[in-house]
Amino acid sequence: MFVANDQDKSVLAADAHHKITYTCPGCGQSVILRQGQMRLSHFAHHAGADCHLFSEGETKAHLAGKTRIFNWCRQNHLAVKLEAYLPRLKQRPDILVYWHHHWTAIEFQCSPISFEKLVERTQGYRTHGYKVWWILGPTYLAHKLTLEKVSKFAYFQKSLSLFVSFYDPQNDQFLIRHHITQDLFGKLKWQDYVFNPSKKAFTELFHQGGKQKPNFKQDSYREAVLLQHQLLGRYSDARLKRVQFICYTHHLNLAGCPWIVHDQNFKLPTGKKIPLEVKIEFLLKLQLWQKQFVSYSLLATWYREVTEGNPFQLANVTRPQLNIELNFQQFVQNLLSDHVLKTVQKQYQIMVLPRWYTDITQKLRHFPD
Repeated sequence: MFVANDQDKSVLAADAHHKITYTCPGCGQSVILRQGQMRLSHFAHHAGADCHLFSEGETKAHLAGKTRIFNWCRQNHLAVKLEAYLPRLKQRPDILVYWHHHWTAIEFQCSPISFEKLVERTQGYRTHGYKVWWILGPTYLAHKLTLEKVSKFAYFQKSLSLFVSFYDPQNDQFLIRHHITQDLFGKLKWQDYVFNPSKKAFTELFHQGGKQKPNFKQDSYREAVLLQHQLLGRYSDARLKRVQFICYTHHLNLAGCPWIVHDQNFKLPTGKKIPLEVKIEFLLKLQLWQKQFVSYSLLATWYREVTEGNPFQLANVTRPQLNIELNFQQFVQNLLSDHVLKTVQKQYQIMVLPRWYTDITQKLRHFPD
């Protein structure tokens, strides 16, 4: 740990002296000052000490990362504390910084953490008025981005949509993976933004907004052909087989699904139930509707029904069903743009049902211009 107490005063290890006795801010036991040219100055508990708040099992990457972020905050004249112990929470964020009128707890995460533990710590900060920013270290950056990591560490911001933050202390670079979504088959897609820390870069990123735009190229024709290839493949995805079975029960061919299925990606990930399955099940409900008009609330109910049993929680997003809301609104807008639906007062009129094709050949012949 980098901070210890000298009576009632917090002292950084880099500023400490060997002649003074220091104590742990968490357990109150005396600690040892370790300084040297080949390692970062820090405090350590005596052998056998029992302290659950300040452990010494930190990696070099974790120590270097939080030190560099802390030093950058100090150099930019921000009110900042390193390893500040918060007794009401019984928690110790890596860094506590006053930024844009809020105290923010920065957690530089290099080791695994369970979803439940992360939610507990995040809610603890929020309950006591702190914002929290989870930043992932090199160990996370070295592995691919997964739904599990998105669920734990992603935030939502209007100009960035869903994003996850990384920091590489060796190169002093932040990497923001933003506009995270899934393609039709469930593969995660995102945009990368790399920058060296500066006040201007952070302000542009989080407060001015609008500069980081997604530029995913939607190739509906290629996607339709790929769907056919995957359905015919020897090792077809179990999720595709599930959607295919649903279509067969309605005497429909998944490869001949309507072109609206290949419209733009959902704004946010749908979770383990891939976007293809969500769209197909929703369209089948519309297909079976016998009336000419349908209300917005009924469409929303249908969408919630097709996403049931597929919880995709976002630990750092306060609106628990944000992904469902935004994806539903976008799909309804697609139906309006394709003239499937038309707004009539407070209801929607079904103008024409999306066309299903007998096979991929017929479908490709009717590729929309």
